[in-house]
Amino acid sequence: MSRSIEKWLSQSRVIAALMLMLALSFVTNAAHAVFPEAAAVPAAAAVGQRVACQATFTTKPQPTLPKHFTEHILYSGCLNQPTAIGFTRDKTQVFVAEKGGKVWKCDLSSTPTCLLFADLSGEVCNDADRGLLGLAVDPRNDGNVYVLYTTPPATGACSGNVLTHGQLSLLTGTGETKILPAAGSSNQTWCFFYTSHSIGALAFGSDNKTLYVSAGDGASFDRVDYGQLDSACGDGTNLPQGAFRSQGVSTLRPYSDGVILRMTNPGTITQSVAVVANGLRNPFRFARVPGTGVRVTDDLYIGNVGWNTWEAIDHVRVAGRNLNFGWPCYEGWDPNNDFAAARQPEYRSFPPAPSKYCSGKSGIVSGTDVTPPFFAYAHQGYVTPEDSRGRTCGGKPSGGGPDQNGSVLSAIGFTDGTSTTYPTQFKNALYFGDLLRKCIWTMQPPDNTPQTFAKGLQGGPVDLKAGQNGDLFYVDLVTSTVRRITHK
Repeated sequence: MSRSIEKWLSQSRVIAALMLMLALSFVTNAAHAVFPEAAAVPAAAAVGQRVACQATFTTKPQPTLPKHFTEHILYSGCLNQPTAIGFTRDKTQVFVAEKGGKVWKCDLSSTPTCLLFADLSGEVCNDADRGLLGLAVDPRNDGNVYVLYTTPPATGACSGNVLTHGQLSLLTGTGETKILPAAGSSNQTWCFFYTSHSIGALAFGSDNKTLYVSAGDGASFDRVDYGQLDSACGDGTNLPQGAFRSQGVSTLRPYSDGVILRMTNPGTITQSVAVVANGLRNPFRFARVPGTGVRVTDDLYIGNVGWNTWEAIDHVRVAGRNLNFGWPCYEGWDPNNDFAAARQPEYRSFPPAPSKYCSGKSGIVSGTDVTPPFFAYAHQGYVTPEDSRGRTCGGKPSGGGPDQNGSVLSAIGFTDGTSTTYPTQFKNALYFGDLLRKCIWTMQPPDNTPQTFAKGLQGGPVDLKAGQNGDLFYVDLVTSTVRRITHK
């Protein structure tokens, strides 16, 4: 994040919270930015109570979409800062997580209603990036909903730089069961001190039993942090820490920060946890390739939110070895070196410690062990040639460059093959969105050439999922809505 961003963030409470949540970088000429107003906060409801939402309607003005696609606004006026969604098996209902800790179960009728499934407001640290950010519905049982949230500090208010942790829990109709860490456990899985880079997303594996979990590095998002800035999370004398927690360097107080975890049989006596990817700055969102069967592997595509230069999509073949994506010594890719992982200049040039930690054979991170991104785009560049020609997907369509309001890879997800209306190139496709550029792009892995799918969004996506009829759904935190894109 740029040093001058705080002044700009104060212009909007909702946008400020979102900026910090995603650890945005380099906002230029921000005083001239114009954003949607925050949605009205709905009336309070008790668990088990149902509320009515505004009837589904077509977005006006429409974003620019491929021919015959239309965006519709769902669940307007009844949600407050939604962050994540998960569908029931028959796709007729969707669970919606709110940043503040509520989980709703909503139907997909033309005049939708939402039932308050759970309220964890008293257990969730809802401040800046912190909150209830991850949700996944058990594919075998619609009544089981897994959630991932930041917990409050042991004492005092949850505000500013305070020591917090993460919690993975199972919600059912009878309440909450804490899984990681388990209730009463003194061993914390995650440790966070700053207002960004906390927990992230959840996704089930192809066996419908394995659960994948992401978390950020827990370090400072606007300063070089190798553990010298504070004494939280075992930092201070136990160096290196800070962003280097994503490298699993500490044996004294290890935490699962800056990683993707694989949980087998979560919540059972046979539960096991393993790291499948590390060296990640802020894997706020990730998605599994859709499909089931013996030929399907749990390939994951990770939206890794970048610092001052890059936004990256990382690819993990879970059946293979654990992959290291190099943060904080490496970030993004180098187009001039066969798209190998690029050296991270700020950490390498900050004396005295990071240069030692990132250097040669004596360093913590060796370049030969680092996996480059599947795809990356520079903050100062456009994502596709189409964007460049039209000067779109860059904050200001009238010109001025692609990074007018910042860049953040805020959502990533797949459509499945169930749509009977989507053209072939848009089925079983990967989609990723940048909230500040107000666009969504798509590609068909293993091809990593993106094409622009949606531009001129009213707010921006923070979660992308395939839903009813195989349509693409996304969560818009800025306007407190869930949206659906259909095709005729």
